[in-house]
Amino acid sequence: MTEKLETLATDLGDAEMLNQASNLPHAPLAIDAAQVPLSGGTDPTYGEVRWRTLINGTPDTPRDMVLGLAEFEPHGRLLPHRHDPPEFYFGLEGDGIVTIDGVPHRIAPGIAIYVPGGAEHGTQAGEHGLKFSYGFATPNFEDIEYRFTAAG
Repeated sequence: MTEKLETLATDLGDAEMLNQASNLPHAPLAIDAAQVPLSGGTDPTYGEVRWRTLINGTPDTPRDMVLGLAEFEPHGRLLPHRHDPPEFYFGLEGDGIVTIDGVPHRIAPGIAIYVPGGAEHGTQAGEHGLKFSYGFATPNFEDIEYRFTAAG
């Protein structure tokens, strides 16, 4: 047994530690959402949704994903739209309905929703408002082209 442990220790001693910050393609990042100001809530094109983009790449600080929080007052909306990258939502507080290509899906704490790329989707918060996390497997939020459905 001692011989096996010594061999293992020797093998590990020669291994490159890939989980060290200096070896990662992008530096680790920790963000306190309370320190990120809210955006949105004023453009009628979007609806009343407000958001905090927590993880987002720039040319100087590349990332492999976008992560944020969407926040809605009671009965607030994110109007129907499309974008090419798929997206996920994960319910945190309150509740509401996310309609994807005409099919309503309940969102509430603990419920995850996958929105396929190119699918039309919109959100309606319930009577207590709604908060969910959202994310894209794309390096930069600003490069996502939102195409809002024209009001008929």
